This record gives sequence, C-alpha cells and structure tokens, in this order.
Amino acid sequence: MKKLRKILYRIVKFLVWLFYPKMKVEGTENLPKEAAIYVGNHSQMNGPIAAELYSPIKRRTWCIAEMMHLKEVPGYAFQDFWSQKPRWQQPFFRVLSYLIAPLAVVIFNNANTVPVYRDMRIRETFRLSMEQLKEGTSLVIYPEHDQKYNHILYDFQDHFIDLAYRYYRQTGVCLKFVPFYIAPALKKIVYGAPVIYNPENPIAAERQRIKEYLMTEITRLAEALPEHRVVPYRNIPKKNYPMNRISIAEPVPLIQRPVKRPIYDYRQFRLSRLNDPRFSHAKLLGGWLIYFAMYFVTEGLIPAENCHVMHCWLDDVIPFCEYFVIPYYLWYALCFFSLLYFFLCDVDSFKRLQTYIMITQLVAMVCYILYPSRQDLRPEVFPRENFFTWVIQGLYTFDTSTGVCPSLHVAYSLGIGSVWLKYRPEQNSKALTAWKIFLVPFILSICLATAFIKQHSFLDIIAAVPVGFVAEFFTFHVIRFRPVSDQMYKKGITYETLLRPSRWKTAD
Repeated sequence: MKKLRKILYRIVKFLVWLFYPKMKVEGTENLPKEAAIYVGNHSQMNGPIAAELYSPIKRRTWCIAEMMHLKEVPGYAFQDFWSQKPRWQQPFFRVLSYLIAPLAVVIFNNANTVPVYRDMRIRETFRLSMEQLKEGTSLVIYPEHDQKYNHILYDFQDHFIDLAYRYYRQTGVCLKFVPFYIAPALKKIVYGAPVIYNPENPIAAERQRIKEYLMTEITRLAEALPEHRVVPYRNIPKKNYPMNRISIAEPVPLIQRPVKRPIYDYRQFRLSRLNDPRFSHAKLLGGWLIYFAMYFVTEGLIPAENCHVMHCWLDDVIPFCEYFVIPYYLWYALCFFSLLYFFLCDVDSFKRLQTYIMITQLVAMVCYILYPSRQDLRPEVFPRENFFTWVIQGLYTFDTSTGVCPSLHVAYSLGIGSVWLKYRPEQNSKALTAWKIFLVPFILSICLATAFIKQHSFLDIIAAVPVGFVAEFFTFHVIRFRPVSDQMYKKGITYETLLRPSRWKTAD
C-alpha cells in the first residue's frame, strides 16, 4: 500500500509540475550554504507547490498535521481554505473537503514535509525539525495566521523562531532565517537577505526582532517587483486580491484589466515593423503556412491504399451521432477566437499557444509521413437524413479520411484549454471564470465529437494525448518566452507610451 501511495504521489507531482506555471527563482545569491529556515508568504496553495517543485535547496516543508490524517482533513480544509466563501457556495466546498481528503493524505505524507501539531505533540514537530537541521536539511515555513498585517501579508506566528534557540544550545551555531516572496502573477520566487539569530538577546526579544524583520523584508521584496496582484493567505474572492503597492488603489490601468481592447494599436502595423517588439509575435503565424503546405503535400503524395487502418473495438461500440457535428465545427471558432484574443490582448499567452500548435503540427506531420494512417469508419448510408447529416456529408467531402492519427482536433483542444486555464490577468473577472468552467466540458465534447461523427478512430484520440503532453512540456517548461515588456523597457518604451497614438515616434 505504501508503494502504491508513493507511485500515486509521484504521478500527481508530475502532473502538477507539467501544468503549473514554471516559477523563476531570483535572489539565489542570498541563500546560505548551510541549513537555514526559509520563511515566506503562504500564497494559498502556491507556497507549498513552489517549495516542492522549484525550491533550489535541500529542504522539508512544515505542514499542518491535520492535512496528513484522513479524519481531520475535511474539518481543517473547509475552515482554513473555504470558510470565507459566500454562504451559497459553502455546501459545495464542504462536500469538496471530504472528496479531497484521501488525495491530501497521500500527497502530504509522501512529500518532503514535517508534520506541525497544535497540541502537546508540538514537541515531536520540534524534534523532527532539529534532526533535519542537524543533517543539513533546511526548513521551509509559512507562518501566517488569520490576523492581517499589511496589504501583502497576514501576521506571523513566531514560536518557530525557538528552533534557533534550541539549535544554538545543541550545536553552538547561530541559525539563519531567509525571507522569500512568492508572486504567482509574475511566476517568480524572490529570496531576500537572511537575518541571523543572536544568542545574546532573550528569546522573547529575538522572536519579535526576527519576526518583524522577516515580515518587513518580504513586504519590501513584494513592493520592489512590478505591479501585480498579491495572492493573500486567506482564500478570498479574486476580485478582492490586493495590489503589491498601496499607491495602486486607484482604478487599474487598461493594460492590467482582462483587456477587451488591443494592447497595441495594430493600425500602426507595417511589414517593415515586423521586427518591432510590438508586432514581432505576428511572425509566429507563419507556422500555419508551413503546416498547410505540408498538409497538401502529404495528402497528395501518400495514396490511401498505403495507409494503415486505425480501428479498435471501441469504434464499434461508439454509435454514429450527427449532433456532435456542432462541437466539432465550433472547434474552428474556438481556435480562431483563442488565437485572436491572445494576439490582441496577451502576447505571452499567444506565443505559448501558437508555439504549442506548431509543435503538435510538426509531430503530427512526422507521424503522417512515417506511419501514414486512415480510417474506414464513415457510414455508407446515414441512419437519418437531416440538416446535421447534410453538414457532415459536406465535411466528408473536403476533409479526407487519411492522415488521422494523431487527431489534431484533440491535440489543439488540449493546448487551447491548457493556455486558457493558465491565463491569469492582473484583474480577473466573473466572465473569465465562467468561460474557464465552461471550457473544460466543451473541450471534452470536441474530443468525443471526432469519434461520434466517425471522423476519427478512438485510437486517434488516445494518440493525441501524448502529443499534447510533448507540446505542453516544451511550451511551458523548456522554451523560455521573454515578456514583451522586458524587450520594450530595454528600448525605453512603456505601456503608457504604446497606448497613446500621439507618442508612436518614441516607440519607433
């Protein structure tokens, strides 16, 4: 059973690593070589995830013990995560707290954690922590609790600082406390300068001194970063997330809204400006020209009789249903809308989506050439005659039954869903949240539609999943996309300049 739980944990960790935005680590010059205590903002689930996936140190994370025991998870999870949700949503989250309990026990008991008890067993927490420190393993602690400290942090509990007192008494070494700030909106973890325990001061005074330093330094790290929404300790509505600078209490600038207007004035676009930072992302659209050229070549040069027939027993079980042509055709609108929206309103997401598409196109074309495929599932006579079967007949006419494995319908849909779900504008909206909720079943219906209208074998759908994982891996974990703002700032261009047509000469 233990081996099975470890395997399940590794699968979950891999999936989180695959889909969670990659975090950039800054301030590594502040990291001590010896074991230390790292203290940061909890940032809801982002703190533990970032520590587990992207922490550059050998460490164990303090984890509340209630999340490691099956019977205690539901009560603690609801109270700590969702108790501040609107009343009408709370019954749903009470049920959810029970559903996540088995998975939480597997995750938190197999991750690099130290259980933190809130009763007499706290001695066990300190004993395990001291063992880890003596072995050279650092500790990561998120000490925020319910009382608010400022716009960045909730107040810190301070008894974890007693570890330094015990560590000094047993080893004679003064322990260091390293502050760090997690900014999910910027995909960054920033480490600050450490503070060293002073054994000459009373422990009560050291608690206060170190606690104040850590909170002040984390606040400074947050305010020094570009403007962004802070993910607070409490799980409050996203519309109430504070900005990292108090001065940004006024209406959020246009560039930080879930923009409905283009970031750049594309009326200024000329082919001669294709290398301009404002418009250089348009070059990625050239990938479609290459794809269509390769598509027509493979369709024209590989005869159907040389193609392998894709078929499995599920194809015989899945009935023909002409109504699935609706989500099948809406896929074209989804692709066009997603690319257009990100092209106009979020360049970084556009780059990732278009790169994902090009990788899937390349992999698919290689498969079509090395292992040409076709399917013979299309009905010779439709079981019914109606408008939808008439539409499908037209689809069969212009879209041949060759070059089907893997299904690009499915692969594209996975990428579009991934980019949308990772899309987090500075100021979220109910409409965007509703769109993300709708998108998941919509994409599932698109994938199923390829089988129900007999356009693809179920094998084509299955084959598209690893292709999507490969594209996901390269798009979000290998290829680095420099934010457009970095390029612009190097040239002295600001968003304010770009949004005012009267100042285009400065941008040139």
